[in-house]
Amino acid sequence: MSDIERYDYAFDPEGDAWAARLLRRVPGRASVLELGPGPGAMTQVLRARGQAVTVVENDPAALQALRPLGVQAVEADLDGLAWLDALQGRRFGAILACDVLEHLRSPEQVLEELAGLLEPMGSLIISLPNIAYAGVVAALRAGVFDYADKGLLDRTHLRFFTRRSIEQLLMDCGWVPLAWEANRVPVAQSEFAWHWEAIPDAWRQHLLTGWTDFDVYQWMVVAAPARDSRDWEMVQVRAEASQLRAQLQALQLTHATEHASLLEHQKAFGEARQLIAQFEQERDSLRQQVQQLATDKAALEQACQDTQETSAQERAAIGGSSWRARLARRLGVD
Repeated sequence: MSDIERYDYAFDPEGDAWAARLLRRVPGRASVLELGPGPGAMTQVLRARGQAVTVVENDPAALQALRPLGVQAVEADLDGLAWLDALQGRRFGAILACDVLEHLRSPEQVLEELAGLLEPMGSLIISLPNIAYAGVVAALRAGVFDYADKGLLDRTHLRFFTRRSIEQLLMDCGWVPLAWEANRVPVAQSEFAWHWEAIPDAWRQHLLTGWTDFDVYQWMVVAAPARDSRDWEMVQVRAEASQLRAQLQALQLTHATEHASLLEHQKAFGEARQLIAQFEQERDSLRQQVQQLATDKAALEQACQDTQETSAQERAAIGGSSWRARLARRLGVD
């Protein structure tokens, strides 16, 4: 596999591929300095956007592929100083160093020089492989640290980095990390899958306990020169405020229908409460009427009982005397 074949790939600029995510960090109108672009997979996207691109590349085959893209090409080795002479007096809105620094003997020298090539408020976008990847740890457990044609253990990698060492490198060279982003790759889908699966489940679970970055294959860092750090903080605050306003507006639009529906439900609920109160009043009135009817019924029943008792007494009194006595009483004769 040739060097140019190892770094030639296609991706959807609007998708979630790592290269697409890196390019979304490049301001749309910025002039771009791209270090080590290879055959130009990312360069093509930048040029399609209409951005001016200058590249520094030392692979002849890659340079041959880059020139038809309309870029300004500087043929030089980043471990030397000739590329700096070729860019004397130039300034760029963004610098891309994607999976490049790990190939250099002295990435510190390059980083120290790059600050002078940025416009005010420009940014450096870096991508670096993460040696603290769970797959590498799994391979080390088996005593394996074998280089390959590509991947984390690419045989052309001269330096290895973790997030902590990347941060330290940047700060030592006068850069301030502004934003981090992780390219997470399931270990079972990596070149270390076999070594990972060979570890007993219990050991894997113990290994991953509290290790949130175990599946980070690459780190992306957006950095600014220390001289611009205060200005960048203000930019970030404004951007965050703008983002929050946009999110609030989106939420308001998204939930406008639900809010209207809620108001309708509240109105219906109020009407229902009024109806319930009316029904309760009618129920109480009916209960009072029932109670009155029950009282009247009881009084009527008592009156009927009293009448029946009086009638019975009269019949008994009448039945206990002869017809002569009754006739005499009627005639008033003793």
